[in-house]
Amino acid sequence: MDALSDVLRVAHLTGGVFLHAEFFAPWCIAARVSPEHCSPALGPASHLIIYHYVVEGDLRIRVEGEDGKDLMLRAGEVVLLPRNDLHLMGSDLSLTPVTGSELIQPPPRDGGLYSIHHGGDGGRTRMVCGFLGCANAEGNPVISTLPPLLKFSVEQGGAAEWIRSTFQYAAEEVSAGRPGSETVLAKLSELLFVEAVRRYAEALPDDQTGWLAGLRDPHVARALALLHRDTTRRWTVDDLGREVGL
Repeated sequence: MDALSDVLRVAHLTGGVFLHAEFFAPWCIAARVSPEHCSPALGPASHLIIYHYVVEGDLRIRVEGEDGKDLMLRAGEVVLLPRNDLHLMGSDLSLTPVTGSELIQPPPRDGGLYSIHHGGDGGRTRMVCGFLGCANAEGNPVISTLPPLLKFSVEQGGAAEWIRSTFQYAAEEVSAGRPGSETVLAKLSELLFVEAVRRYAEALPDDQTGWLAGLRDPHVARALALLHRDTTRRWTVDDLGREVGL
């Protein structure tokens, strides 16, 4: 098992989907997901990682307190918030935001997702929002080193086609209210997070240091995997050198 898989396994990630939303320009909301919106799938997790997948249209997003930096999201793109920070989303972030929790409609009695239908009479943006419940987030070397916003496109990369096609299909199923699609998206949530972390690590600059940067070096990655596989062993530099061939 590699070091990244080892650390994510210890984190006990539990994926799920909680919201299908339709927004119409102009609109702006302030959002931070509360645990009750993710139950009962959440279970005893102590930490929430949130993601938004844009099915149609586009939007801007900004984490509060992050120097006013906006990200533009378009159809086929995903943004993850590893620390569930308070964030603004909208067609125009200069508008006075509406609190997202005030707009959420409860699921139908026969099951399904929470929903939002909000905005003016302009262009439509449709999105699916999901979460990962995570235990032991404090001190986790993956979660603690990720940026507040992590964006990537499901249209790019080696895994792009299966991510895009699966997400698009499941999102359409959710929109149509058909049963079973929540389960597909729940499992995809976990895979989506792993893929996002992989891409983030691969795109780090050459002079970047830290745990994730170490995964790019095959010898360092092997050493990290050995350390995580046998945490009770009194490892020395010589021991690790012999094991990884240095």
